[in-house]
Amino acid sequence: MKTLYFLTFLIITLAPLKVSAQNFSHMEVYDSDFVFSDGVYLTKDDFIKNHPIDKSRINSEFNSDDLTYLEQVMSKKKFSYYNSLGSEITVDVASVFGYCSYGTLYVNHNDFFSRIGLVGNICHFLGQKTVFTDIPTGIGYFGPYYTRTTSTEMQQYFLVFRTGEILEYNATNLEKIIADDKELSEEYKGLSKRKKNSKLFYYMRRYNEKHPLYIPVYE
Repeated sequence: MKTLYFLTFLIITLAPLKVSAQNFSHMEVYDSDFVFSDGVYLTKDDFIKNHPIDKSRINSEFNSDDLTYLEQVMSKKKFSYYNSLGSEITVDVASVFGYCSYGTLYVNHNDFFSRIGLVGNICHFLGQKTVFTDIPTGIGYFGPYYTRTTSTEMQQYFLVFRTGEILEYNATNLEKIIADDKELSEEYKGLSKRKKNSKLFYYMRRYNEKHPLYIPVYE
């Protein structure tokens, strides 16, 4: 029992020391060899700054060596972690921006954690969208009345890394995102509506190639 108390004391005491040692080192260009640190991004700012709550600071009953550890932690309504002062903080999972598990990024959108398939200044992921349908169920004094049903369907999304903004995957939103690149923007605007839709992914990748993503790195 004394050993258990001692280990608990070490976890709480050393947690803030680990955090304080994580000082900004440099900006690194993202490529396929870059490995994001495992942990939870409480906010979009944490995501943008590449500063998650380290997996070692999370207090959970799940086995931290399990490959799906963070997925299990995020499947609950709440989770707890130790902050930089060693105090235990409890957070609603619904408010969490995202997490990283074994170098793979996940973003919370519509109460569902989706894997980010393409990482860059413009990220891409396949998420869920809630669809509302009004079904006529009868005729009343003032006319027909309806029953509203909800369902979910898969939807593609953009995630703008520099802002954390999530937008539906369509030509209108891509035009807004790439507006700061005059040459590429004008080229895309000059396409027909059909070509704009068919070349969404192509222009997203071209923008990412022209504008490399720089990630903060800590030590």
